[in-house]
Amino acid sequence: MKRFVLASLLVASTARADPLRLRADARAATAAPAGLLVLEAAGTVRTGLSAEAVVWLGDETADVLVVAVRGAALDGRVHGKVGRFVAMLGAIRPVHVDGAGARVRLPHRIDVEATAGIPVLPASLVAGRAWDWFVGGRVARRFGDYGSVGLAFAEQRDAGRLAMKEVGADAGLVLGKRSDLGARIAYDLANPGIAEASVTATRRMGSLRAEVYALHRATSHLVPATSLFSVLGDVPSQRAGSVLTWRAAPRLTITGDLALRRIDAELGEELVGRARLDLDDTRKNAVTAELRRSGAGGWTGARVAGRVALPHAIALATELELVRPDNHERGALWPWGLVGVSWERADWQLAVAVEASASPEYTYRVDAIFQLARRWSVK
Repeated sequence: MKRFVLASLLVASTARADPLRLRADARAATAAPAGLLVLEAAGTVRTGLSAEAVVWLGDETADVLVVAVRGAALDGRVHGKVGRFVAMLGAIRPVHVDGAGARVRLPHRIDVEATAGIPVLPASLVAGRAWDWFVGGRVARRFGDYGSVGLAFAEQRDAGRLAMKEVGADAGLVLGKRSDLGARIAYDLANPGIAEASVTATRRMGSLRAEVYALHRATSHLVPATSLFSVLGDVPSQRAGSVLTWRAAPRLTITGDLALRRIDAELGEELVGRARLDLDDTRKNAVTAELRRSGAGGWTGARVAGRVALPHAIALATELELVRPDNHERGALWPWGLVGVSWERADWQLAVAVEASASPEYTYRVDAIFQLARRWSVK
């Protein structure tokens, strides 16, 4: 195996009378050579005061993802946190920081949030860095049960140089019991232009849910890709369309997404058809089938995913994707697949998964991952 991901540990402590919950995961994978140890902790120290931590340990370095203490006072009107966490301020893009944050509910339904700290960097980039900082805030006005509107600002400096400066606005409005509107926009002041903007309108009519939307997203607001579809689909673009979701049966949901998408100067259709069949009332076991057509991206794809519970506490999960690009110079077909088997008994969990794919970058690639987990509960 090229890489061994060593282990992860989840520790959750609760209030004095509650049990201490522990979980340990040991993992191994066949990707680039590296070692990894993940430690997580979360729990309530006392009423109104909680703490959590997530630590990734490599062969020679350790990256702390989250180490934060959170508190609340004055019947929940004041919330604060100190440590390492992800700052989320309305329409502003999330930022990973070491610092402090607070939220205060003022009279007249006004909420004020503020965060200040140091942007988190990989351990390999921290040495020699100075004058890194982040500051941001948001002011919002609530309108009872009918919605809210907020304004946010954030600035980040790396080695004293401006890395990010954004202003953002977000709003939500509930129109009765069946309709609602939402909008958000983030404007990049460092590289002037709209970083992200979206408008949605939703209407629920019995078993049918209709949504109309328009979205613009720049590179700075892209989310991490988790599959071939997300790699191809989440690129800087503008998109507008509608989504219809029909609960055809108690366990069958059919979704259709019809949109136009603009990537650079190219405009094309974006069509998605999806059907999900839940195999039980918990919605944990289900089968999903999906077809996609991206005219702007130049590809057509099909996807099948499922999770099925088998006897003896065994579960089988799989995701299979097949993409056919319009330009065959990069290959006629790009397959991607993930198959996993898990077993759970009492406090033990065992899982094995294999991922295989072919793309313009790789003629073929196969990765495997193994996980063994154990939970404890101590008074």
